Amino acid sequence: MPLDRLQRLQTWLVRLLLAILILLAVVVAVNVHQGRLTRRIISRRLGQLVTLPGLHRYQVAVIAGHRGFDSGAVCDDGLMEVMVNEPVAELVAEALRKEGVGVDVLDEYDPMLDGLEVDALVSIHADSCVDLSGFKVTSGEETVIPEQDAQLVQCLKTKYAAITGLPVHPNTETSDMYGYHAFQRVTDNTPGAIIEIGFIGGDRALLTEHADVVAQGVAQGILCFLDREKIEPTPDG
Repeated sequence: MPLDRLQRLQTWLVRLLLAILILLAVVVAVNVHQGRLTRRIISRRLGQLVTLPGLHRYQVAVIAGHRGFDSGAVCDDGLMEVMVNEPVAELVAEALRKEGVGVDVLDEYDPMLDGLEVDALVSIHADSCVDLSGFKVTSGEETVIPEQDAQLVQCLKTKYAAITGLPVHPNTETSDMYGYHAFQRVTDNTPGAIIEIGFIGGDRALLTEHADVVAQGVAQGILCFLDREKIEPTPDG
């Protein structure tokens, strides 16, 4: 190839690269202005691609409720709660990883919980086999970071309800949820929540046939928290 043609090609490629960078900058600026991009979202996205000083790589732990310990609730037809929880937890992890978040899926009493420090801990469980419908979320009763825990709970409630269409099942959180063992094992500054994703009885079709929708509800709730979205409290609190 003659030298002048090679130089023209190089010039054309440089101009093309500059045009792409300018277009990218415009798209980012518009999204930032419209509130669709924040510093945290940009940091999370870049964390998928590069490792730079000061660039935080978000890390989340998801517990597949009862896995590695027992069956959880067992219905008359043999369906076990752990059989519902595990695939949802794995799908949540898959969805978060696509968004640049590091995720570990843990067993119920996983040794990794001892002294674990992550950006968020969420334990996924399902409610009993009775013919009721709805979900519930709570954090630990004793916490030194009540505002962060409350924000995680509110994000999960808002996003999960919007994506799955399930209502919050009000005022039925139990002492087992408030005093959930994992909250006491992780570091004090790790925000945590436990979510009962629905009743295996009344919500079985959603939980077993549309686990991807359930997982998206949980994943979007976690992303809402990591990105510090402004979520107004729901009427149920």
